[in-house]
Amino acid sequence: MRPLRMLCAGLLLMAGVSAAAANTGETPPTLDGARTVGAAEAKVLMEKGAAVFDVRRKAAYLDGRLPRAKGLARNAETKAFDPAVFGASKDAPVLIYGHGSDGWSAVEAVRTAVSAGYKQVHWLRGGWVEWSAAGLPVEQ
Repeated sequence: MRPLRMLCAGLLLMAGVSAAAANTGETPPTLDGARTVGAAEAKVLMEKGAAVFDVRRKAAYLDGRLPRAKGLARNAETKAFDPAVFGASKDAPVLIYGHGSDGWSAVEAVRTAVSAGYKQVHWLRGGWVEWSAAGLPVEQ
């Protein structure tokens, strides 16, 4: 029985490593149910009143962020994003961004919003890197 337990534990460990490795490197160019936008289009959405959410670490958020961006953190217990933070209206536009095109936290936040039924989810895939490289306004 002991070898069977060791085999199961080894398989579970390998599965966990594979899942973690899957979320490294570049994010996919698009996400189902969301619209991928660039910095210029994100700026237009913001000017039209879209709610903006920054999923970067708190220190990065405090150093600088897109205007009116709210910091979006995971639930300490579940490690998931709470879809309620996106607002009561599932028809209102939402813009989500992270550090850059390697920002898997933003992918998870976008998927959370889409799964919760938000209909106008926009993803600034290039994130903070693209926004700041374009010389667009920031808050500190």
